[in-house]
Amino acid sequence: MSFVTVAASDLIPHKPPFVLVDRLLYVDEKKSCCSFKIPEGNIFVEHGFYTTPGMVESMAQTAAAGTGYLFKKENKPVPVGYIGSVQKLEVIDWPPVNAEITMEIDLLTNILQVSLVSCLVKFEGRIVASCEMKIFVNSLS
Repeated sequence: MSFVTVAASDLIPHKPPFVLVDRLLYVDEKKSCCSFKIPEGNIFVEHGFYTTPGMVESMAQTAAAGTGYLFKKENKPVPVGYIGSVQKLEVIDWPPVNAEITMEIDLLTNILQVSLVSCLVKFEGRIVASCEMKIFVNSLS
């Protein structure tokens, strides 16, 4: 199935300067992928590199963008989600300012309004961070 990339900021409830995804590259019922070009002056840049909290939030926003896309497709309002927990966080490297990173989210399980997802951040084709997240989605908002 082909997928046309869309602006991710239209699919998440976040507002600048806290938008940490640029484009939704792919989404289906089990997976979402976004890209983000790290701008100079970003709130999560320190000493010229994108920090761990920024990468974690970019992963969460990728999950949110995928969910937002699926909700909009059904003419439903974009829901608000909350990170319930971050587990198995591993950071291998920190991407530099002006780098474009991609985030890949895979749904492991979903129970009621809580999803367990596996997350990756890639830079130049290699994994630079990974984790599992529990995300609570308030679909009643």
